[in-house]
Amino acid sequence: MDKLTKRLRTSLLENPSIQIKETAVWYLPVMILDVEFKRVKRSKMDILMKMMMLTFEEADIRRPANLTEMLLVEELFIADLIEKMQRTGLIQQERGIYKLTRKGHEQLQTGIIEEELEEEWTELFYSSDLDEYWSELHQPEKESEQEEPIFRYADQQGIVNVDQILQFISERENGLDEDGFQTVVDAVLNIEERSFEYIPCVEFQLYNQEQDSFFARVWNTSLERWDEALEKQIEEQERVRWREKYDL
Repeated sequence: MDKLTKRLRTSLLENPSIQIKETAVWYLPVMILDVEFKRVKRSKMDILMKMMMLTFEEADIRRPANLTEMLLVEELFIADLIEKMQRTGLIQQERGIYKLTRKGHEQLQTGIIEEELEEEWTELFYSSDLDEYWSELHQPEKESEQEEPIFRYADQQGIVNVDQILQFISERENGLDEDGFQTVVDAVLNIEERSFEYIPCVEFQLYNQEQDSFFARVWNTSLERWDEALEKQIEEQERVRWREKYDL
């Protein structure tokens, strides 16, 4: 971290009004999550399926042969569609009669068929201090074996938010599959907290002589930029005390 710290110091001191009062290196804890989620494939309902569902809604159908006679479609084809509609939860049998389920009524109204896909797992990284999720974590090469302290205001008991995770994965995964059908993330099924990674950060406590003001700058090595959220946390907790601490 020495090379990085030296480079950041040089950059900050390009402003002749800036004094560096203190420099520190510490680790920001990041939780590693294993997330199980489910996607659905959406496609426009074809004419035959719509006619079958309307028939189930309006008539008592007990056998595929009944639909074959009404729709003039081969019975084997009708039987395959009925089996698929039962498997996907669009219809069910009540006293031997095929009836639309609630899901079937909803999809008939929208004209969009939703087919559930197999469950999937993905790895996410979560910083409770920043309240941010990442798909990957950039870790700089370790320059020494020296152990630095954990961020003094770190929240290692942060609770993950299922809705935020669903939104994050949806923004990343929603799109078209190889056949041109729309696939969307439908639900987060399970979240497992695996372990923690620790991101090195470089903190500077600064004084601007021209403005007679103190402020913090924190370089987040994973994001490779100044981290305003961490700077704000430090300033809210400590800036009032810095004037007394540095006798200014």
